[in-house]
Amino acid sequence: MSGQDTRTPRSRHDRGYKFLFASKKIFLDLLRCFVRRGWVDRIENEDDLEPVNKSYVLPDFSGKEADVVYKVRLKGRTVFFLLLELQSDVDFRMPLRLLLYQAEILRDWLKGVPKRMRRRKGLRMPAIVPLVLYNGKQPWTAARRYREVVEGAQEFGEELLDFGYVLIDVNRYGEEELLRLANAIGAAFYLDRPVEDTAELVERLRKVLELLKRMSVEEQARLVQWIRYVVVERLGKPEREAMAAAIEAAKEGEVGAMITNIERSIERIKRRLRAEGVAEGMAKGIAKGIAKGIAKGMAKGRVEEKRALAKKLLSRGMSTEEVAELTELSADEVRRIQESG
Repeated sequence: MSGQDTRTPRSRHDRGYKFLFASKKIFLDLLRCFVRRGWVDRIENEDDLEPVNKSYVLPDFSGKEADVVYKVRLKGRTVFFLLLELQSDVDFRMPLRLLLYQAEILRDWLKGVPKRMRRRKGLRMPAIVPLVLYNGKQPWTAARRYREVVEGAQEFGEELLDFGYVLIDVNRYGEEELLRLANAIGAAFYLDRPVEDTAELVERLRKVLELLKRMSVEEQARLVQWIRYVVVERLGKPEREAMAAAIEAAKEGEVGAMITNIERSIERIKRRLRAEGVAEGMAKGIAKGIAKGIAKGMAKGRVEEKRALAKKLLSRGMSTEEVAELTELSADEVRRIQESG
C-alpha cells in the first residue's frame, strides 16, 4: 500500500482482521482457541474450510456488510457456514444484523440449488453459526439472543424465530494466556488490548517478535502486515515512521532481516523514551528558570545548550551513542565533552 493512509482507525482495524482471517490456518486457530463448541473438534484441518469471497451488503445498515464468511465441511458431509462479525463498539442491533446477514447467505446458497431440488421434501438448508469478535473497552451489553429484542417474545412459544451467537471478547483474555498460544491470532489479540502509553505498546511488540520467530512463514507475513497497518499506526509519528521503514525495507521472504530491523527500531524507541524520562526528571529538579532555558535552547537548536544537556546525560551514565542520538551532536563532539569532564 502506497501513499498516505486516510482510513479511520476503526476501518484499519476491521480490514486488518479480515486480512488475518483470509488465512484458513489463522481462522482455524481462532476457532480452536476461542470457540468452545463440539463441532470445532470435528474440523480436521484447513482443507475443511472454504472462504466465501462475497460481500453480503445490507442496504438497511447504510452499506454495512458481513465481515468474514466461511463454508465448513465436516466428516459425514455436513456442510454449514460460519459468519464472523468484527466489532470495536457495542451495537445493540447485532441480533437483527445477524438475522439479515443469515438471510442473505441462505438466499445466495439457494441460487446454487438446482430448481428441481428446491421443492423437494428432502431439501435441507445449511446451518449458519454467527460469531462476533469484539475488541472494545466497554463490556458487551448487546442482547445475545434474537428473542431478547423481539417485542412481547414471552407471549410466544416455538413458533417464534430465535438464535444466539458466539461472542469472542478480546479483552476477556489475560496477557499470559494469549502469549502461551504462540500463534498469530493470540499475538494479535495481545497487541489489540488497551495500553497506557507508547512504552507499553513497544514492550508488547518486543514480546511478539519472539513469538514471530517460531511461526510459519504464512503467519509471519500476515501478522507483520497486520502490525504494520493496525498497531504501528497507534505510535507517535517518529516511532511510526521508524517502524514502518523497518518493515518495508525487508524484501518478501526476508523475515529474519525484517525482525532484526524491527528489533533495532524498538531499541531506539526505548532508548529515546528512557532519555526523555531522564530529561523530564532533571527538569523537575532544576530551578524553573534554568529548565525553561534548557527547553528553549533545545527547541532552537543552540549548540551550547545541547552540550550542556549532553554533559548532564553523560553524568547520568548514558552511553556516547545514546547521548549523540538524543542531542543530535556528533559522536566525536560527545566524546570531547566526556573527556573534558
